[in-house]
Amino acid sequence: MKKIFYFSVLLFFASACTTISEKEAEEFIVSHFAEKVGGELAIEPFISDFDESLGLHNLATGWSGTPKWVNDKSLVTADWFYEDSVVTKIKSIELFGSVASVYGNAKSYISGIETYNGNFHSLVSKEKGKVIFKRHSWASSQYRRTANSFVWPSTKIEGALSMYNRMRYAMINMRTNDAKLISDSLVDLDPKLAVAHLGQINALWMDGKRSELDALLNDINSKIDSASQAEKYTLGIFSASKSASEIRLKIEKALLFASADPMLRGWHGYWTDDVDDKIATLKEGLFRYPESSILNNIMGYALMDQNKFDEALNHFNVYVTVHPEEPNAYDSMGDFWLATGDSLKAKEMFLRAFEINSSFTASKEKADKLN
Repeated sequence: MKKIFYFSVLLFFASACTTISEKEAEEFIVSHFAEKVGGELAIEPFISDFDESLGLHNLATGWSGTPKWVNDKSLVTADWFYEDSVVTKIKSIELFGSVASVYGNAKSYISGIETYNGNFHSLVSKEKGKVIFKRHSWASSQYRRTANSFVWPSTKIEGALSMYNRMRYAMINMRTNDAKLISDSLVDLDPKLAVAHLGQINALWMDGKRSELDALLNDINSKIDSASQAEKYTLGIFSASKSASEIRLKIEKALLFASADPMLRGWHGYWTDDVDDKIATLKEGLFRYPESSILNNIMGYALMDQNKFDEALNHFNVYVTVHPEEPNAYDSMGDFWLATGDSLKAKEMFLRAFEINSSFTASKEKADKLN
């Protein structure tokens, strides 16, 4: 009986030494990041927070592994810790015996300027009375910001962003009249928003109404001051141009401030004359948005120009599969089958486009010519 009692006591103390609390996990994480400053002074606190079993995973790039400095701590140098301060916010902690799962955010600063902002997930463990990192995964918010580098509307009015996105989606799928109607409503919702007129501008552009377009662009000049650089340059694309290369340069200016925007990337591909350059710029966009309607559509035509019909069909298939309610997807597929000599399939696609949206009269006309 006495042996059982002593054994129970030993188990209790062993458990007490390994079981981790929320407070211990939080204090460990916060102090770890806070100590990653001060150059030489940060080295010892840093390397004492992990052992050779540490695993790292960069969620933004997909990298995973154990870097050399984990097993050779002499590789950790003072110049790693150049920030003035690091602020950590813990979002949630879950406990699993001796292991704590911690989600949080860390921000680094130099002279008051935020130089890093990242979210992380850490698994920390209490071993022999000491808390250490077992696994650490992170993703820099800078990657997210780059990925979301769009032509965002400068508005805080509820419902405006959703309406703006629907307008753009209609535009890039050649539903010009739908985009104009949404644009009309968006202008009513937020009369101060310059890019609310984008659908109206696009409709005048597509109809070749240059004088009316110039008048509209002049009318909204008073709203430009409150617009972002990306919005300003996007609207500037529609100003009078003397050549396709001039239009392309305007699009490139807009891309400087909205580098990931698929609409701008698609337009740039469309106005690029060199087919190799066209395909290269579209690939950049498709790497981020492999299901994009405009990017797959223009890529399909570009590949047809190179007689790469099998590859072109793949992109048109993505367009139709992901966006089955878009008439332009079927019109483009009709152009593909017509180019390959299959007039029956081409007619079927053209009629399908017209069936979905009766404003696609050009599709109906193409179908009628195949009778």
